[in-house]
Amino acid sequence: MSFVLIEAGGLPCYRSSLLDAFPEVVHGFFGRQGGVSPEPYHSLNLSFTVGDQNAQVVRNRALVQQALELTALASATQVHGCRETLVTAAPAAAAEELPDADILITGQPGLGLLIKQADCQAVMLYDPVRRVVANVHSGWRGQVGNILGKAVTGLQKSGSRPEDLIAAISPSLGPCCAEFRNFRQELPVELWSYQVRPTYFDLWALSRDQLLAAGLQARQIEIAGICTRCRGDQFFSYRRDRNTGRQGAVIGLRD
Repeated sequence: MSFVLIEAGGLPCYRSSLLDAFPEVVHGFFGRQGGVSPEPYHSLNLSFTVGDQNAQVVRNRALVQQALELTALASATQVHGCRETLVTAAPAAAAEELPDADILITGQPGLGLLIKQADCQAVMLYDPVRRVVANVHSGWRGQVGNILGKAVTGLQKSGSRPEDLIAAISPSLGPCCAEFRNFRQELPVELWSYQVRPTYFDLWALSRDQLLAAGLQARQIEIAGICTRCRGDQFFSYRRDRNTGRQGAVIGLRD
């Protein structure tokens, strides 16, 4: 199992080998390259809220949509919470987003679910039995709230069984760079065991364990193992640059 760097419609993106086994699934973990935004958002910024011009972000999103051959993209205002929303259609306006949510779920073919990132994880989930996908914005605050367990519960409402689910965890802040100097105030004591050296934590392992606890099978969880902060040429990183753009991860079902 591994993530593979490919080019989709002229845009570099990573793909999960687990998700690639299902031809009905469209997905891509994009980096910062291939768009139209200027510095410090150079160049494939997909967020309307970081200071970039809306017209440039709309164009970047159109490039991603075209690269994946989807009919529409849907995203939400991400608030580092655990709220889910069932998405049946994209907002009417290109620069409009769904209300506050960090868990997006759909079974609608042709509709891509977009999660924006600059160190946080995008965790894609797919149920090949019921043909439902989810995309989760999982930052450390969401992890404290067990957002991945709640995402699995949300899929169960649609009839999914945890043991059927496939999960792919995006490039994101790695244990090399995930420093929490105030972890005693920020993280509950039950998460302190994920400390790999003083003040540094393995958030990838935490997500894996939360998915296992929710009922997923170990062989059906794939972690990119790529740190966004370390790779400035490939990824936006809030921890590294502060004033920066947001890359995107998109999953959907073929139309």
